[in-house]
Amino acid sequence: MATLSIYVPDQEPYAVDLDGIEQLSVGRGSDNDIVIDHVSLSGSHAVIRNASGVYQVTDLGSTNGTFVNGEQVTESPLSEGLQIAFGNVQVVFSDGEAAPEAPEEPATGSAGVADVAHDQPPVVAEVSNSPANFKNLSPIEKIEKKDTLGQIAIIVGVVAILAAVALIALSATMKAV
Repeated sequence: MATLSIYVPDQEPYAVDLDGIEQLSVGRGSDNDIVIDHVSLSGSHAVIRNASGVYQVTDLGSTNGTFVNGEQVTESPLSEGLQIAFGNVQVVFSDGEAAPEAPEEPATGSAGVADVAHDQPPVVAEVSNSPANFKNLSPIEKIEKKDTLGQIAIIVGVVAILAAVALIALSATMKAV
């Protein structure tokens, strides 16, 4: 029984049974057969095909790529124990020969791509809001959160200046009368 064991960051792992399925689409979009709600996946990320028991993964031109055992691929046959990465989501393929093992977290370089060339120990990110090479194409500017303490200090300063001006104006009118 062929399965995909899917390890989404900050979620419980789960398995998808591939027996009897000829093709599965993987991505963030709701029109995919396997919907993985993670920012590192494209809407339509990849396709897994079964041709008479021989499974193959094909990247659909995704932003963050598809990797098999740390190598970026556009197409690759799948065999027992291969680790697939759709963006930052790790997947282990099992054709039923042995139980799948949890994948190692890859060390990532500045582009968010597995750093297998330097044999560095895995580094787990504390927070991942978007991939390192993500480009926002929205015409609406991102609103940056302001420094609340700084804003309060500015408001207090402005109120103090206005109070001083009001006192000066009041004393000037008192002397004039």
